[in-house]
Amino acid sequence: MTKGYKSTQLISIACTEKPCCFLYVVILLCLLLLSSSGFSQSTAPVTIGTVNGQLDQQSSFTAFTDYLEARLPNNRFEVRGFETIESLMANINDQTLDFAFITPAAFVELREKTDFRLLATITQPAGDTFSPWLAGTVFTRESRSDINSMSDATDKKLVALSEFALGGWLSAVREWKDLGIAIDFDLASVEFVFSYGTVISMVCNGEADIGVISASTFSSFALQCDQALRILPSPENLQDFIYPLPHSTRLYPEVAFAMLGQFEESFVRDLTRALLDIEPDSEIAQSVNISGFTAPLSYRDVQALMQELRLGPYSTISQLTLKQILSENIYKVTLTLTLIIILISVGFISSLSLSRKFKYSENYRKRVFEGSHIPMVVIRKIGEGFLDMNAAAVKQYGYKSKEELIGKSITQVSSRDQGLKISRQEALEILERKVNEQGESTVEWNHIKPNGEKWLGKVHLMSFDFGEEKLIQATVEDITEQRRREEERKQLEQQLEFSQRMESIGRLAGGIAHDFNNLLTVINGYCEILLADNAKNAPVTKILEQIKKAGSRAAELTSQLLTFSRQKATPHVPVNLGLLTEDLAEMFRSVLGEHIQLQLELKDSHQFIFSVPGQLQQVLLNLVVNAKDAMPDGGVLLIKTKTRTVSPHSAKALKIKSGKYIEMTLRDNGIGMEKNISKHIFDPFFTTKDTGTGLGLSTVYGIIKQSMGTIVVDSEPGEGSTFTVLLPLTNIKASKQVETSPATSLPVNSYNIMVVEDQKEISDYTESVLRTAGHRVITAQSGEAAIEIIKKQQDPIHLLVTDVVLEGMNGGELAELFSQHYSDIPVLFISGYPADALARYGIQQGTKEFLSKPFSPIELHVKINLMMNDAPLSI
Repeated sequence: MTKGYKSTQLISIACTEKPCCFLYVVILLCLLLLSSSGFSQSTAPVTIGTVNGQLDQQSSFTAFTDYLEARLPNNRFEVRGFETIESLMANINDQTLDFAFITPAAFVELREKTDFRLLATITQPAGDTFSPWLAGTVFTRESRSDINSMSDATDKKLVALSEFALGGWLSAVREWKDLGIAIDFDLASVEFVFSYGTVISMVCNGEADIGVISASTFSSFALQCDQALRILPSPENLQDFIYPLPHSTRLYPEVAFAMLGQFEESFVRDLTRALLDIEPDSEIAQSVNISGFTAPLSYRDVQALMQELRLGPYSTISQLTLKQILSENIYKVTLTLTLIIILISVGFISSLSLSRKFKYSENYRKRVFEGSHIPMVVIRKIGEGFLDMNAAAVKQYGYKSKEELIGKSITQVSSRDQGLKISRQEALEILERKVNEQGESTVEWNHIKPNGEKWLGKVHLMSFDFGEEKLIQATVEDITEQRRREEERKQLEQQLEFSQRMESIGRLAGGIAHDFNNLLTVINGYCEILLADNAKNAPVTKILEQIKKAGSRAAELTSQLLTFSRQKATPHVPVNLGLLTEDLAEMFRSVLGEHIQLQLELKDSHQFIFSVPGQLQQVLLNLVVNAKDAMPDGGVLLIKTKTRTVSPHSAKALKIKSGKYIEMTLRDNGIGMEKNISKHIFDPFFTTKDTGTGLGLSTVYGIIKQSMGTIVVDSEPGEGSTFTVLLPLTNIKASKQVETSPATSLPVNSYNIMVVEDQKEISDYTESVLRTAGHRVITAQSGEAAIEIIKKQQDPIHLLVTDVVLEGMNGGELAELFSQHYSDIPVLFISGYPADALARYGIQQGTKEFLSKPFSPIELHVKINLMMNDAPLSI
């Protein structure tokens, strides 16, 4: 049912009783008249009124009506454009429209005279956004030094859109009224021209002193003027109103979309949803000269404005209106109209039915086929030439006219490569059998235009009878951009999944390295003690040196794990990545050998990143070695650098911040990798080589993440590999720093030292080292136990050595409580985690009172010597 008039259901029921059918029809027509409802056949179009005269051109509303007909099947929609607001209002009063785009001022006038229902409010461009609000813009030429504010309008010539235009006139009138300026007496003249361009032109050419149009249209139309225009600022009492465009008045709701008749609720609900689903600034919205729709706003402010200005329905408060006259004589008027309707109803209905049957076939073709924005073609068989097509299909296939396309087959407008395991001809034969058996089918098909442009089409084929012949109609949708976005989204999701997986592995690696460092502290520490005690015992010394070598190697592995997990504390400085790469180029060539050519394309060499030079060298060397292994028969390695701006959308997927980055790519033309290999190459201990630890590229990943960057790889078998590194730019420039070496002399004094460590093996080792050096040691396995000891301790404690991560009270909290008993007591923090991973325990990165596990006896002595030489003893 096209129009949702509930009374038509009664007609259908009444006509089942044939003897009384005519009488029921007449009676129901009278009832329809009395209830002010219009009667319409199911095929009558739903009419929508709008004003398009201000555009200085006629608009095509096809995209809008096609969209509504697709969302509300079995309904036809028609948009009627009017040159002025007054002509639109006249048609609304004549009840020739079902829906209308109504200006706010006209909306208020209608609510006093007509039954209607508000469904939505339109949105219009407002700078970089879309807004359902409008404001007036009062402007003049920049050269008019005598016009600087709204108050300067006195004795000036004004030009505006219309007396009904809220943003183009009424909003400004209200502000002038508040300023004490009377429009009828204080202005030299006012001229209304319903054209934005004309209003701008008259002010630009000096035909008017001041112009008034809506703020949302001023910026675009102002470009037509070859002179500078100036917007008069809003009065001081309106400065709190927020709107993204310059304006001179307070804000009001935009144009309303209103229902003027009576419709079934389901139809109204579906239509409202369809309006709200229109994408902002889409072709559909632009076809009716708007940006989109939003939920209906309140128009009370507009009503208050018109009441204040005594306009529209509030200008004749004390007069007797036509509506009042009719309401007092309703029965007489109704009886007269009923008799007239009875005489003409039968002839009208029969002639209307005959006329619509005659026009139905041709109108159907024009609206559904030729006028549709969906590309459609008609063929006899798949693979044969096109018999017919609409204008949308001609445009989609890339031809200039229908005559050029008629007779061409699907193979002549499609690509040879369809990405299928069977031939193109076999695929078409299977598709035709499916259409003949099932009546329809859908396929995605690669097409090509005469200019060589390729596009992917989603083709829906449906067979239909045309006389005694069976034909096939195909609708074609270009989904090239849709598939590209889907593929891009898929890649971003894969990158996000990889980043999350690497982050989890990093946390695991950091935990393993921490525990391993505790073990290595004991192993390596006692090993050095034994080496010192057995210096003259050659066989034992040789064994101990092997143990020490293995322990050192294990410490290096834990250091790599901590780097990978982004927990390795290392000083970051400004680094010029381009210059660093140039300095390493000769070493890279030596590593690659003569059979591999190194090419450098280093741009923006003046830019700096914030990182660790030694670690970056490790990153580059690892990637170069990886490229060498991928080109056993020789090849080319290209290293490029350039600056790149990462958008917020890309930054979110890559798990980095948006902004400016140095992008370094290392591209080889080697053997490449399968996807199931490339997605794991940054995983710790993953390797495809017979030898190696599998920590090379995982360390690279950790170093880059430490520098707030990211790394991705793109590789195909036989196509080589491309590693892309992104590192954020910094404004800090490199500065020369004086390197200092810590003193290595052993402590000459002995101190009372408290050691707090929950790992007994490490506590015993530390105590042994300190007692050997002559210190007095007090141990505790928790922070709480340490506090109890100092409460009973009589001798002073000169130094606190504490693990950071303790069960219960942590090392940072213990140090604060110690300071209450011993002022200025030095505290040495030790941990298997580096300092930058311990901020939550009160340990700030870069603190000099920190010793990372594993530590040797000499490292512990040196650290204590440095601290105690600077610290006063607590007595």
